[in-house]
Amino acid sequence: MKKFMLAVILLLTGCSQASFEPVRIDEFAAILTVQEPGLTFMDSEGAILAEWAFDERYTGGVLFDETILLYGTELDHAVLYSTKTGKKLAAWTVPSGITGAAFINETKEVAFSVKKDGAVHFFNSEGQETEKTQTGRYPMTMLEHKEKLYIINYQDTVLSEINIHSHKVDREFAIPTSSAGLAVNGAKKELWVGGHGYGTEAGETIHVYSLQTGSLTATVDAPVMPIAFAEKGGYVYTASHGSNKLYVFNPERKSAAGIEAPANPFSVAVLGNRVISAGYDSGTVSFYKEKTLKKIKTVDIGKGPFMIFIKEGE
Repeated sequence: MKKFMLAVILLLTGCSQASFEPVRIDEFAAILTVQEPGLTFMDSEGAILAEWAFDERYTGGVLFDETILLYGTELDHAVLYSTKTGKKLAAWTVPSGITGAAFINETKEVAFSVKKDGAVHFFNSEGQETEKTQTGRYPMTMLEHKEKLYIINYQDTVLSEINIHSHKVDREFAIPTSSAGLAVNGAKKELWVGGHGYGTEAGETIHVYSLQTGSLTATVDAPVMPIAFAEKGGYVYTASHGSNKLYVFNPERKSAAGIEAPANPFSVAVLGNRVISAGYDSGTVSFYKEKTLKKIKTVDIGKGPFMIFIKEGE
């Protein structure tokens, strides 16, 4: 009888594991909402493919292969889901205080920036921590590019460049405090750094650095508070959080277009030939034509959309 009851308990426990509607196409945007924790999956035309609702408040994550790994700043674990099946695959034990994540394709590692210890923690594909690299005060935004991981230290005046193989800091770039948002213009070998601003001084300017020398080479105006970026084909798209504006800059850093964004945008992304931005206050996601930013569609999803993940087709 005891064995029978144990089998029933195990069966019920297995059945209670979170499982959501699968995403059945290979190219999509996943919008993380935080007021009502969940994910809304959409195609490039703005059609909703699936909606997931969570019991925990996730504040960020990283999408790689056919999985999405979600973390919360106040949580001590990250949860891995399959987008193809909608099933929970694993829970990783991670440091609390995570502020950002990046997937490193070459080494198949996930890097977490952690505000509490001012370090980047590296995890292998099995969810085990393998390395830890000290950076600066409040590491936050991260971007991987050509065997380097770039990290903005939000409460510091340095940007750290980590070699993904040695996990050592190779260089530091001098940046303004309260910087936020990163993009790479690969054609010009430039790193674009946005800014929230400090105290009563709102950020108005994007700082552009040479990836070869690490020196500041240009500034670009994008008022107010340019904090989120996306890049495609040498065009850089910026969401300016303080002015509810989207901007696009051509490969020569010249402003090509600007348009009103959904209210209080924290993110911008490119999916196919569409630019996508989400408004935290408006609860909407808007779709635009690339390069011109001509608005195509706005979709009301509610719930406080905060971050956009992109899965591109093969």
